[in-house]
Amino acid sequence: MNKHLIKAAILSISILTVMAGAAVSPALADIQAAFPNSSETTIKLILTLPSLFIIPFTFISSYLTKKIAKKTIVLIGISFYVAGGAGGGLAASIEWLLVCRAVLGIGVGFLMPISTSLVSDFFDGRERTAVMGQVSASNNLGGIILFLSSGMLAAISWRVTFSVYLVALVVALIVVWFLPKRSPETIPIGTSLSPLPKKVYLLGGGLFFLILAFYSIPANMALFIHEEGIGSSQMAGIIIAIATATGLVAGIVLNKVNQLLNAYVIPIQLFLMAAGFLLVGFSSHLAFLAAGVACMGFGFGIIMPIVFDRVTREVPRIQVVQAMALVTSLLFLGQFASPIILDGIGMIANQPSIRFIYQFVGTAMLIVSLAYLFIVYRVKNHSYLKEEGS
Repeated sequence: MNKHLIKAAILSISILTVMAGAAVSPALADIQAAFPNSSETTIKLILTLPSLFIIPFTFISSYLTKKIAKKTIVLIGISFYVAGGAGGGLAASIEWLLVCRAVLGIGVGFLMPISTSLVSDFFDGRERTAVMGQVSASNNLGGIILFLSSGMLAAISWRVTFSVYLVALVVALIVVWFLPKRSPETIPIGTSLSPLPKKVYLLGGGLFFLILAFYSIPANMALFIHEEGIGSSQMAGIIIAIATATGLVAGIVLNKVNQLLNAYVIPIQLFLMAAGFLLVGFSSHLAFLAAGVACMGFGFGIIMPIVFDRVTREVPRIQVVQAMALVTSLLFLGQFASPIILDGIGMIANQPSIRFIYQFVGTAMLIVSLAYLFIVYRVKNHSYLKEEGS
């Protein structure tokens, strides 16, 4: 069993997952022009609707691991991914386009819990944490490939943009060649599974709010740049890709950052993300937008794999897919809810501009990061005093 080839297969699957729904975001303004009778919220559904279908199919994927091999589930997922993803470019109406996006969501739903659970199948200890970081890096590498490609293809036609999903065909070949086909997971006779720990639900809830904030970048950036008159669809693709590029770097250096910052790693990354949102929310220059999304991408790229790694350590191996299905469903629920909740907040505040959304998210995240930082400091200080007293 060659672990390097297995890792290559796992990382290639990860390329297709987290940012799949947002891949065509650079073309949103062009799609809106092609369907002028559709509202802005309907257009944003192109990005968020896949998330709604991902959620139930993560649980179906989890159930199927007890019936068929994970490799087979991955190939089924890729089939739906290609059909729904590339098929969007052939849609004659906004309704059919949304149907294709739903099919894409089904494909990602099959893939997402498998891509992370495979890490715990083949790796342990610090190596598992390192590979989780590499999975996150691959998520972001996929985002870079998809966003840059779709940004360039959008300059040709918004329909051509959907051809970026054909990259999944290459991934299918890598999976066929390098991923071992293991028997379905079975529960030993006489073994009863415990309910998932409360900490898994807390980690999933935290990821829900984190992705709700982060997804405002791909969901709004192309429209924001168009609204402010500061760039084109191609430029929007580059700006969004910067967030995924710094997320890629974050995944690579995850182990070192985690060891350096220790208990403070999450509040400091939240603070970095808050600074990025505020920079975008109060600036009108592409250079500041790039710097802001770079901060957001790095912070998100550190936090997400740490959450996934902690989830896998909270449950026995036989329950990892189940736990990951729960957490990833909350992640994609956050994606789906992002424009609905954030646009709703803007309407309640009578501030419908996208700029206000970034300012609001940045301020809220700043408050959370400072509160989290204070709590960690108090806990560590209390532990230190307790040790001194004893």
